[in-house]
Amino acid sequence: MPSSLARRAALATSLVLAAAAPLSALGATRAAAPAAFKNYVVSNGANGPASGGEPSLGYDPKRDAVVFGASAHETRMIFRDTKRGTTLQQTNVSAPSARTTLDAITFTDKYTGRTFDDQLLGACSLMSYSDDAGKTWTETSGCGENTLLDHQSVGGGPFHAPIPAHPTSTYPDAVYYCAQNGFNATCAVSLDGGLTFGPGQYISNTPTNALDDPDPQIAAEGGACSGLHGHIKVGADGTAYVPLKGCGGTATANNLTNSEYFGGGPAVSVSKDNGTTWTVHRVPGAHNQDESDNSVDLDKGNRLYMAWEDGTNPSNSTFGTRSAAKVAFSDDEGTHWSKPVDLSSAVGVHNVQFPQLVAGDKGRAAVSFIGTNAVGDDQHNGFVGPDKQPAVWHLYISMTYDGGKHWTTMDVTPNDPVQRGCVLMLGTSNKTATDGNLCSQRNMLDFNDITVDKYGRVLAAWSDGCTGPCVHNRSVKGKGAIDMLTRLSAGKGLVAKYDGKLGKVPAGTRGYKSSALLFLPLAATVVSRRGLRSGRRSR
Repeated sequence: MPSSLARRAALATSLVLAAAAPLSALGATRAAAPAAFKNYVVSNGANGPASGGEPSLGYDPKRDAVVFGASAHETRMIFRDTKRGTTLQQTNVSAPSARTTLDAITFTDKYTGRTFDDQLLGACSLMSYSDDAGKTWTETSGCGENTLLDHQSVGGGPFHAPIPAHPTSTYPDAVYYCAQNGFNATCAVSLDGGLTFGPGQYISNTPTNALDDPDPQIAAEGGACSGLHGHIKVGADGTAYVPLKGCGGTATANNLTNSEYFGGGPAVSVSKDNGTTWTVHRVPGAHNQDESDNSVDLDKGNRLYMAWEDGTNPSNSTFGTRSAAKVAFSDDEGTHWSKPVDLSSAVGVHNVQFPQLVAGDKGRAAVSFIGTNAVGDDQHNGFVGPDKQPAVWHLYISMTYDGGKHWTTMDVTPNDPVQRGCVLMLGTSNKTATDGNLCSQRNMLDFNDITVDKYGRVLAAWSDGCTGPCVHNRSVKGKGAIDMLTRLSAGKGLVAKYDGKLGKVPAGTRGYKSSALLFLPLAATVVSRRGLRSGRRSR
């Protein structure tokens, strides 16, 4: 990663750019790190590492257990922290539905502790749930009618008032299943704890989905959104939120399984009636580069946060050469948003992927992302760093304790890259649809994940694509995907009552603190349609 001098130069450059582009509103200073982190290799249950890209995880607060899922496995991880150190017990608890399929999702309802394993089949999914952190599993119907094809998400939380009748179940929470069909996305809700689901309802791209959008054409198109979405989250009041990769984009046809809208900016689709209707809200000053999903969560003060990869492509045929991890918040369920804050540029990072966000107590949240100091097109082979060797990627975590006004970003893999080279986000089938030099490194797949335990310890799931000779040989490109968990090991977490109880951050641990230079009151979502983006992705 950059030397101290290079990092200072990057910091100065980012401040100049902030002055020229006030929507980025970035200010940054070198600061003491508020937390420290430790990385763990996830076990496959047979004395070896688990592997599989796009990991997801849940945390069961009743059993104080992490359930880590990727590909066709589930691993239960139980940490025990004492004065003598931390121990970890790992057990293979793979569900009967944990088979190698198109996409895998693991989710735990933080209010009940119920964990779901979901494996995409296309028209539906294989799904099981566990109420004992994976010791036993119950198979379910897997999906609802009209929730088909790709990139599914499973989530859940309290029902929104008025609570619908569900006489066949004593399970207290709603369970959601969402998927995208190549043009838009639908979500179905379960009233019986995930055993069965009702019909899917469109969350974007129908005339009822964006009635309040300030752009009449975008309103008529239901938001003009990409079908691809991130992980659904449900607030304590039962409001459901699905992050949408890009809305306000331009229609693009014949893009394989995703004939949809491209470009625009990150948005969220919101339901206040248990999944019956959905309304799209866009984030002003934000840009969608048609690569990584965005991510949302709510703190205990009901502040909604969103993190995304911010970048643009200059034309149909030219890919962007820079992107940033950015974050904003909303205090009115996504209707209005704060100014975006850049988390990555100040640390000398010029391209990012896989932003994921989790929130805790009021005013506290964390964002994880991978980033590189390389400038260039990270979706094609030949993506190199300043030394002309394959670009080096690290995992970063940013923390806020004042509601998103200030963030401190830390490199949590400073001595061990997570990838060298490019990171293909366009989907395997697009290789034959565009050109022959698309990135050949699809090892990390589509996303990472992040959650928090009951003590406020951040838990980040990611894939390590750089192992063996790749770690120290700058010319060796990343391949494979070893499952990894990064855990907050000391310092200030996301639950205030454990401040000062999670251990001391080692002396000299540093980060970069970013903030909005002009943190203005929340502004109305007045944003225009973004330019055309190339037809780029199938998942």
